[in-house]
Amino acid sequence: MIVSADMAEMTLECIGQLDDPAVASVVVVDNAFADDLAESRRTLAERATVVALDVPHGFAAANNRGVAKGGAPYVLLLNSDVLVAPGAIGALLAAIDDDPRAVAAGGRLVDPQTLVTQEQYRPRPFPTLANFLVIVLGVEELWPGNPVTRRYHGAQWDDTSVQEVAQPAAAAILVRRDALHAVGGFDERFWFWFEDSDLLLRLSERGPILYVPGAVFRHLGGGSFRRWGKAEHIRSIHHGIVQYADAHFSRAQRAVLGIAELAISLPRVALFARSRPQEARAWRAVAGGGAALALGRRPPAIAPGPETPRP
Repeated sequence: MIVSADMAEMTLECIGQLDDPAVASVVVVDNAFADDLAESRRTLAERATVVALDVPHGFAAANNRGVAKGGAPYVLLLNSDVLVAPGAIGALLAAIDDDPRAVAAGGRLVDPQTLVTQEQYRPRPFPTLANFLVIVLGVEELWPGNPVTRRYHGAQWDDTSVQEVAQPAAAAILVRRDALHAVGGFDERFWFWFEDSDLLLRLSERGPILYVPGAVFRHLGGGSFRRWGKAEHIRSIHHGIVQYADAHFSRAQRAVLGIAELAISLPRVALFARSRPQEARAWRAVAGGGAALALGRRPPAIAPGPETPRP
């Protein structure tokens, strides 16, 4: 199951690698392709079941629309910028079948040319308040090697055996359909950031999640995200942080994070009001989410519009 937006060429390349006999069907969610990609739409329709969305959906919602079209006992959630290596799907299936408790299994993402493991996409723990604070306050950008970030990204994993982990890279992950239905699928409050962490955290409450290093996927990287402007980055990242905190943090943790979001956003709203109006509007949205967390209220959903990223 693949979600794609204006990346038809990359998506077709992805589909071209899905020749494993274990694949019952391929579903592509056309997340409101541009009108000039009509020919690509026709080509996709010849090679996959296409779920066409007339208006942009968040990545979480788009995935749910695609999952609803399938019926196989397993769902392979695959990013459109990922190429499946021979035997990868079979390795995921074997691992999850060998452990009846397991609800999901993720593979190992490698550089498309060198085939070296991409360190930034290794399994990691679930986000904590500390992780979000170093992002929100700019610590991670100024000091990438800070202790909190090192602990989050720096776990050493054995690349020779199957292991239980918190969250493997969700760009290529096999999930039991019954488990996915049991947790309600993706939470559609999320747009494009931390929706995978939220889903895997809820799945982990039903059974183990596996890392299968023998299941290799070539990761081209950043198909949609690289095209976004700064305002789109700001909206999406902070929206994901706020929604994850609202779903999984304690009242006190939400308040601390909300105050931090207000502290960094309000000055930027004033600073960029005239010189960078799009960024100012994005920071105003961040302030709204921060205020909701600080006051113990439900954060607002992101409003699709001209500055909203389309996954």
